[in-house]
Amino acid sequence: MALKSEQEIIDGIMLGDEITLASFYRQHLPYIKNHILKKGGSKEDAEDIFQDALLVMYLKLKSNDTLISTTIGAYFYGVCKNLWLNRLRKERKWLMADILADDFKDPQTAITDQIQQKDRKKLFNTYFSTLHTSTKQLWSLFFEEKNSKEVSLAMGYTEKYVRKKKCETKKELIQTISKDPLYKELVDI
Repeated sequence: MALKSEQEIIDGIMLGDEITLASFYRQHLPYIKNHILKKGGSKEDAEDIFQDALLVMYLKLKSNDTLISTTIGAYFYGVCKNLWLNRLRKERKWLMADILADDFKDPQTAITDQIQQKDRKKLFNTYFSTLHTSTKQLWSLFFEEKNSKEVSLAMGYTEKYVRKKKCETKKELIQTISKDPLYKELVDI
């Protein structure tokens, strides 16, 4: 299939042409995933941002408010980048609000929270200690805020394997911990 011009791509997106949209996904999603993974997001975050950006771009083009002075791909990348930054800012505001709320709790509530936090940590450590040595090492590197590439280099695995192993063990830990009676008590408090 011949390469489409910028205008043909825009027209295809505006008309919801499946072939154009599929081609646009194949061409641009890997770049968006790469950017968002580098900035601390997940594959799912990247896919969400991609969808949101596609909608934003569609609405902007439909309203004729937007004059695109660059390629459609560069414009789209910019929209994705801005959406991701906005999401990070919102999350940071919520985090700061939580921290500030914790600072203003009454002393009795603060003590109760500390006890619950210790219990949660103890519960996590109990199940974490049952993991295979190499899996614990992998997680320890992530706890040191190493990214997937750094972990893969340190352990001699591929990045893909590291991400898969992290996801699998996280899921396994969550399932195992959630079955523990102490977990159910902590959740009900």
